Amino acid sequence: MQTFRSIQLWATIAALTLAPLFFGSVDHLWIALWTVVLSIGTLCGVAKPMSVWQRRILYSFLAVCGAYALVAVVQMVPHFIADGLDDPIWQRASDLLEMNPVSRISSRAEIPPAAIGHFLLVVTSFMSGFFVGTTRRDSDILTAFARYSILVYAVYGLLALAFTPNMLLWAPKTAYPGSLTASFVNHNTAATFVGTGAILWLCLAVMTLQSFRFSSLRLLLLTPANEHVAFKLILRSAAGLVCFFALLLTKSRGGLICCSLGLLVAIGLIVAGRIKTRSWYILGSAGAVVAATFSWLTQTGRIGSQGLFDDGRWSAYGYCIEAIRQRPLLGAGVGTFADLFPSLRGPDLNRWGIWDYAHSTILEIAVEMGIPIATMIVFAAIASFVILLRASLRSKDRSRSSFAAMAGILVLSYLHSIIDFSLQIPGFLIVFWILIGCWVARSLVEEPVVRRTSPRKFAAVKPAADVQEPIGAGVA
Repeated sequence: MQTFRSIQLWATIAALTLAPLFFGSVDHLWIALWTVVLSIGTLCGVAKPMSVWQRRILYSFLAVCGAYALVAVVQMVPHFIADGLDDPIWQRASDLLEMNPVSRISSRAEIPPAAIGHFLLVVTSFMSGFFVGTTRRDSDILTAFARYSILVYAVYGLLALAFTPNMLLWAPKTAYPGSLTASFVNHNTAATFVGTGAILWLCLAVMTLQSFRFSSLRLLLLTPANEHVAFKLILRSAAGLVCFFALLLTKSRGGLICCSLGLLVAIGLIVAGRIKTRSWYILGSAGAVVAATFSWLTQTGRIGSQGLFDDGRWSAYGYCIEAIRQRPLLGAGVGTFADLFPSLRGPDLNRWGIWDYAHSTILEIAVEMGIPIATMIVFAAIASFVILLRASLRSKDRSRSSFAAMAGILVLSYLHSIIDFSLQIPGFLIVFWILIGCWVARSLVEEPVVRRTSPRKFAAVKPAADVQEPIGAGVA
């Protein structure tokens, strides 16, 4: 049992730390490799003991995945429901080629391998992380590896931008010159990745800071007992600032805004309940911070010069909404967005480039899978945030910072997925779902219940002084 537990932990850590390395693992070979590694981790973790609530959450996740897979299969089955739902491309092919192809809902006769690979990565990543999260020690080890690995990638990105700006790893850098991309091709994906590291490190630094009393800050470096903790605070703050500086150099507008909001949520959860003040004061301060943050961000870099969004993205969203209106129930077919979009784009959209993603993960899901599946995924995302939110507010030990950080990472990733496709890149997808699966499971670890006995159930005991010992009781 211990051997399987070790295999499960280290297979998950290997995928989490190495998946971002090879250009974000977008190649089919790397997708297949990480699917195998994570499948091994999942199979080795099946036998781990779980609480009732952990089983319920895991079964709910599998139910959502099962519904997604069922719709994908239905899209491929010829004439499964009604001919009116079939893609019109099959009739056009029949008219042009004078053939009689079998029509179906999807515009493809088979599910694309990339779509299958991404689906399996989501399932195995979440389940591998979930099984790691069933034990406190393993989840802490996994999260520590996540912090340090993201820091290493951020440092590499800074060094590469300074000394080899025209290279991406060992290949020429052809996209996003002058922007930090770390080991990823896309600077937006790199922004969400290093932003995740910034939230993890800065939340840990805030938790370390809270270990000091405000009255002792003045004598922080003069007190020998505080030297070790102060050293930790400096290092953790420096690591968080390195990741945040790397985030700024990605020049990603969405990444910077979403990371700032996620960090604000995470730190707010850490300090919630520890500051004695009135509710209106808290709400007013939070509103002022949000307003100041937004005002600062709108004057920073590309946000100040180009605005929050470009016109092409808004046009693409409009075409996606129109495609959803045409096929609201079962969508156009899993993995078919890149095939469908050229027939949707109009003259107002720049002809330069290929739109193989919708630049909005939830919109792309709605286009390919229909509104019911997209709605189910939205509710599942909200549920995961609520679980981590409650765990963060209830936690009283050092794990509070990790729960708060995960809630902030959810805000960062979910918000950014509305305006981009970072959650569709395997190198970040694997990291995200492993961490979320781990801490969702950790939040459901049952704490021992302390049973209190009613005072009325205690039998009255006569004081020892009043008890008369029989005569001669102590005589041999």
